[in-house]
Amino acid sequence: MSETNEVSRKLDEILSMLSGLVGVRKAFYLTRQVMQELARIERSYPAFGPLTVRNDGLNECLKREHVACIIKDKHFRPPPMPTVVLVDDEGTEIGRELLPGERSPERGSSRTFMLGKDFVVFYEKGKGKGAKFVLPPVPFKEVEQINGVSGVCSSSPSATGDSYIKKCYDLDDDPKLASILIGFNLP
Repeated sequence: MSETNEVSRKLDEILSMLSGLVGVRKAFYLTRQVMQELARIERSYPAFGPLTVRNDGLNECLKREHVACIIKDKHFRPPPMPTVVLVDDEGTEIGRELLPGERSPERGSSRTFMLGKDFVVFYEKGKGKGAKFVLPPVPFKEVEQINGVSGVCSSSPSATGDSYIKKCYDLDDDPKLASILIGFNLP
């Protein structure tokens, strides 16, 4: 079998597997044009007052050879790690998303307080200067387990990026459905 046919077969296998996951409504690959526009959208994402947002996960996904996108509903599995963290200008984590069922952790001499029902902030006097929200790359075990796949990471785009993807692929912009990008390489 030629190398091109092998890559095509592997891409089909991955898309079929993603489509079959509980809570996935649709799975498809992003075109280069959509990937370039998403990168532009994320670079220009506005700050929330003094807080900025940096989508490291999306940027890592877009560095991969292939980027799949799933549109998921509330039945999709929870992430294996926090998908949003708050870091100070030194890169120290000063807050993070709580995973479903997780309690607010204690952190040394820091006091904790909740932002909403699922985000904890660790407060220590004099700390937190230059804070920004970071969306880190997140593992995606279902793709990592496929033989021959490397460099797997996933991330969610911003709300603007999510709407852009849905528009490009003629999907309803339903706020109950969210997109996740899964970037990976093939040999």
